[in-house]
Amino acid sequence: MTDAYAPDQVIARVTSLTAERLSHFERLRIVTPVTTPDGPRYRTLDIRRITLLCELTDDFEVNEDALVIIMSLLDQLHGAHSKLEQVMQAIGAEPSETKLRLSRRLAGED
Repeated sequence: MTDAYAPDQVIARVTSLTAERLSHFERLRIVTPVTTPDGPRYRTLDIRRITLLCELTDDFEVNEDALVIIMSLLDQLHGAHSKLEQVMQAIGAEPSETKLRLSRRLAGED
């Protein structure tokens, strides 16, 4: 794993993060480190999530129930976006006639 950060590295990168707060996010299961022989490690994506979580709680006073819902919705949105990308790649690999037919169908022209 190329972007693997130890908890103390994450705390150093995210200004408003403390060890207790990081543990709290983990207990809520909205941040999950990767288990390695060297201990828990966080990816760049995890650091972005943690930064967002801190901003939501500090700047907008979002409570933990809402945090769980927000992160779940973001995860669902990200999953849907990934699936859409797969569909777009599959369509891109089709012959021109198929792409044209699909384009017309999506535009409601059939």
